[in-house]
Amino acid sequence: MLSSGKRSLSKEDIRAADKDERETLLEHDSDYDEEMLFTRPSTSNGDEKVDNKVDSVKVQIQEVADIMRDNVHKVMDRGERLEDLQEASDRLNMAGNEFREAARRAQRKAWLQNVKSRIIIISITVTIVLFIVVLDIMVLYLVLR
Repeated sequence: MLSSGKRSLSKEDIRAADKDERETLLEHDSDYDEEMLFTRPSTSNGDEKVDNKVDSVKVQIQEVADIMRDNVHKVMDRGERLEDLQEASDRLNMAGNEFREAARRAQRKAWLQNVKSRIIIISITVTIVLFIVVLDIMVLYLVLR
């Protein structure tokens, strides 16, 4: 597993990068390169031909090494972007949890205010009814006396 600082690549990331690299390498037609290697014009000196083939192979190796370096950099950049996305996701998750708690508190507060207002309305209604009943009883008492 590669790691640098906070970055870490899982085996799955490396396998995916290997698969992508293989597909990329297989997509390119290498017939021209092979023709260049194996069908070079012959020269009178056989050593020169061998040197040209070796140089050609070295150039191809260098190109492959450059491509691999680019791929490793891309994988590392991808890892960094994934970490950034993970951090943003964590922040959003925390903000969502805080919002949910604030909504619950607001809902409880609204419910409590609703209950208080109902209690006040019921007590005022009961007081008015009791007042009317007491007045009726007093009037009946005075009338019957």
